[in-house]
Order: sequence, then structure tokens, then C-alpha cells
Amino acid sequence: MKTSILNQLAESVVEGDDDLAEELAQKALDEGVDPYEAIVDGLAKGMIIVSDNYEKGEAFVPHLLIASSAMYAGMDILTPHMKLEEGAGKRAVGVIGTIEGDVHDIGKNLVKTMMSASGFDMVDLGHDVPVEKFVEVAKEKKADLISMSALMTTTMTNMEKVIEMMQEEGIRDSLIVMIGGAPVSPEFAEQIGADSTHPDSMSATEWANNEVRKLAPADERWSEEKISLGKVKYREILSKKKVKGKTDIGLETAKQIIADFESVGVKTKEEMTHMDRTLAAMGDKKVDRLPVYPLACGVLRKFADVSYKEYATDINAFVESAYLGSKYLDTDMFVGLIDLSATSSDFGCKIKYPEDDTPSSEGHLEDYESIEVPEVKEGTRAYELVMASKAATEKLNKELNTPFVGFHEGPLLTLTQLMGADRVLMDMKTHPDVVLEAVQKCTDYICQVSELFFEENACNALCIDNLWSNNVIMSEEDYWKFDGKFVYDQHLPIFKQYDQPYIIHNCADAVHFDTQISKFGTQLYSYAYYPKLRSKGSQNYADLIPKYGQECCMMGEVNPVEFMDNTPAGVQKVKDDTKELLEGVLPVLKENGMQSKYVMSSGCEIPPGGPLTTVKASVDVVKELGPELQKKIFG
Repeated sequence: MKTSILNQLAESVVEGDDDLAEELAQKALDEGVDPYEAIVDGLAKGMIIVSDNYEKGEAFVPHLLIASSAMYAGMDILTPHMKLEEGAGKRAVGVIGTIEGDVHDIGKNLVKTMMSASGFDMVDLGHDVPVEKFVEVAKEKKADLISMSALMTTTMTNMEKVIEMMQEEGIRDSLIVMIGGAPVSPEFAEQIGADSTHPDSMSATEWANNEVRKLAPADERWSEEKISLGKVKYREILSKKKVKGKTDIGLETAKQIIADFESVGVKTKEEMTHMDRTLAAMGDKKVDRLPVYPLACGVLRKFADVSYKEYATDINAFVESAYLGSKYLDTDMFVGLIDLSATSSDFGCKIKYPEDDTPSSEGHLEDYESIEVPEVKEGTRAYELVMASKAATEKLNKELNTPFVGFHEGPLLTLTQLMGADRVLMDMKTHPDVVLEAVQKCTDYICQVSELFFEENACNALCIDNLWSNNVIMSEEDYWKFDGKFVYDQHLPIFKQYDQPYIIHNCADAVHFDTQISKFGTQLYSYAYYPKLRSKGSQNYADLIPKYGQECCMMGEVNPVEFMDNTPAGVQKVKDDTKELLEGVLPVLKENGMQSKYVMSSGCEIPPGGPLTTVKASVDVVKELGPELQKKIFG
């Protein structure tokens, strides 16, 4: 009987049946099955089966979310009846959340689920968690572990702030710190003082279980004596950081670049204008060198000495930031990325404007029925975005001959900002008709926004962030059903009507490229590459150019996190990586019958709280080495 109940509990999780999981959990109690055994050998076993299918590409994030819901439903019945054996220690306590400024919580939820299934008591702080909240709750719970996640490169630096606050409070050695997310690397984890990072929830859980076993008893680690010693231990490290941190590194480096520019000017006169070079590269025409534009958007506000909120909401501040940044860095274009919430805010989402992170949605709508399609008009966030882009386009075109690329969100990204990604992805399986109706409403609005861009001549080209095309998060069939078909049937025709190229930015880690490039007819694709996720489908230029180069100009790849390190070694690392990419791309272009169809860039936006010297270093490498390499390889 017990074996049968345990197997049924596992199956209820695999099927994602909350009601059945609750019923079987109660049956297990009635039949005298040990609650802990029912969780570990029943519910958790089912979760492991689903996770294994996920790792093999036979299940996707919605399946994991539904399975985890069933697991938690059963655990809610069983957990209150668990009794520790005499002398046994308490379950390890983990505090988990997505870092401040980032609303993406799918990966965080998967890690929480697997760690709960393995025996952790997980305290979930949710997404967009203030840095001080991690420390506050860890102290309150005398936690064994903190786990932080981030998808947006612009928010990753907040992880270091949490660790610094732990050092300041004297509790850094009281627990272990794990960080994660597609852009997070082992090097970044080591750099900020985290203990570890892992590519998936299974390996993260296995590592965490092994590490907490090595910890001293909680009462010893969290004693006043240990905390006092911790404060002393990290005092010198923190004092150096605080002196360093008093400097606004973005503003200081902007002043330095301006001073150098005014005294020296542009060192060499180039053969082509920014506009001509960019257009030629997209058409695979002859160029003097490849175009270059690291995705430095919000960080360029430092040239105008304005806050991020001013950059995002004041037309003059935005235009001046785009103009001065393009002038002093001498980039080949400017992408008008202000935030990822312009469209969702017009549906009723509140937006918060942190100083050093990209603005994001704050809270979500309670139900899909409340979604109403707004009209793009004066006073809406999207209208302000279009008008700011129009003014910037006119100034950059006239004074610098630099193209301006407008930017806004696609349908499914808008909906996930509005309702929350995990909720939308789960509802795709449980309430697909409701989600489809909501995506339609978002599509109606983003079509209005794009049309206004073109009607107002507010950009030289328009880039859409279509984030959720990802072969780990959802199947290609589901992506097509819940986003791709809406783009293809309703959004793309607007670009064709105005004879505009379709441009995509997608910093996901394993993209459905066939749909987003070949099916859509995309002409410029901005992508990120994550070497640690290559086995999951993350691809680099050597993969993408041979397959898609003839139809689409690729753009991206240099790691944006590296731009945060303003030390001589950090600047050199950016230079080396930019050089390596340039020297790698050009031969691959030639091998595939092309000569210029690539834009040198970062794989995602450079964090707006970073320095500008690294951005300049990347641009300068392409300008200095590009012409000679172009002639050497193409004649």
C-alpha cells in the first residue's frame, strides 16, 4: 500500500494535478506513511522525473511550473505533520529571490522547487527584491544559504551589494551564497564574493545540499561573537570599497572621455559615415570596417549628467544623452532602449526608476479580465517614447550622421511584464484561451506603437524585444502559438507597409532562431551568447553566420558584464574580447560568401551604473584594427 501511494504521489506531480496531490497526501497521512518519506520518495521523486525530462528537452518551463504547483499542494498537507527525530537537526533554511530591478523569476522558482523537494525550508522573497531584504530575512531566520538570481545584466551588480551588506553586518561567514541566471558566470561569482553558481536547478541543489552539511551549527555561526569577528574581518575590505564607491564612475569616466576628445578630437578621419557604414553592412556591401555599437544606452546619460529617471522620462535629457554619447564615443548607431516596461505601463503597471538599473514593472495586474487596450496618445508612456526617439533621430542624423534605432517590447514580453512571467507561462497550459486573448490585446497595442514610430519618422529603424523565444523555456510550437503567430500575422505587416527592416533584440540563452530569423524575415538580429549554456542551444557567430548570415545581419556577443570592470585589467579584457570577436567574425563571413554582415556589439545592454572607458575601449579596438583587417581579408 505504501509503495502504491508513493508512486501515485509522484505521478500526481508529473501530471501537475494539484487536487490529486492534496488527496493523496492526506491518504498517505491516513495510512500512516511518514510525511517526510511521502515528500522525499513521493512528491520530490515526481519533481525529479519532470526535471529529468526538462534536462533532456522533453519538457519545458510551463511543465515544471505546473508540476511544482502540485508538489507544493501536497507538501502543504504533509509538512505540518513532520516531526524531527530526537537529536536530529533542523532542516536547512534557504532565502531565495530575484535581485532588485529584475522581475524575471522563472529560474529562481525552479531552484526553489528543487531545493524544497530536497529538504530545504525555502523562504521565497519573490522578484525585484531590495538588497537589504535578503540580509534582513537571513538574519531573522538564521539562514544557512542565500540564493540570488538575475536575468538582466543591468541588475547583476546588486548581487554584490547584498554581499557587501552581509560583510558590513558581520554575517557573511554565517551562511553560503549562491547566485544564478543566464548571464552569471563562475568568474562573476568569484569576483563579487559569492560561493558558487550553477547552470541548472539540479546541480545547484546538489551543491547546496553538500555545502550546508559542512557548516557549523547555526547557533555557533550566528552567535554575537562570530558576528563581531565578521565585522572586524571585513572592515578593511569594505573601507577600500567605500572610498572607491563614493565616486560616480560613470560620470567621472564621461568627464575623462570628454576632456580627451576636446583636446585631441577624432584621431583619424574614416572613409565612411556612420550611417553609410551601418546601411552597407546590413546589405553586405563593401565597408571600410565593421560597424560597432556596444549596447550602451542608459549608461550614456552620464555624458549629460542626468539621472536615469530624467533620461527615461524627459525628452531633452534623453536626446542630450543619446547625442553626447554618440558624439564622444563615436559609435556607429544609437539604440533608444529606455526600459522594458513602456508598453506594460500603459496597461496599468507601475514603473520604478532605480538610478543604476533599467526601469522595470513594479507589481502586476491581478487578473487578465482587467486588461484593456489603451490608445497611444499624449500622456501615455509609449507616446513619450516615440516623441523622444523622434527628437533624438533628428539630432543624431543631422549633426552626427548617426542612425537612431527605436526600441520597444513585443507582445508576449509586454504581457509577462504586465502579469508576471511564471504566471503567464503556467496559464499557457492551464488557461490557454485566456492567455491568447491577452496576447492579442498586447499585440493590438504594440502595433499602434510601431505604426506611430513610422508615421512620425521617429527612427531610422525599429528594434523589437521578443524575449521569450527560447527552446528551454518553451517549445517552438508554443512560442509560435503564444507570440510568433501574432508577430507574423499582425506586427510584421506594419514593417512591410512602411518598407522598414524588422530588427530583433533577444538576450535569451537558447533562441528559436528559425522562427525569429527565417520565418519572420528579420534583417538585423541582436543576440547574446552564453558559453556555459552552449549544450542547451546558446549559439555564437560561428554557428549563426553560416546558417543565417545570407538572410540576416547578426549583432552581439561581447559579454556586457565585463564592461563593469574599470581597472586596467578590466579594460584590457574588453579590448581582448572585442579583438578576438572581430578577428573571428571576419574570416567566417568570407568563408560564407559575405564581407560585412555583422555589427560588433555586446550581447545585452551594458549596466547603466557602469563606467564608460570600457565602452570606449571596445569601440576604439574596432576602429583601430577594423580597417586593416577588412583590407587584409577582403582586399
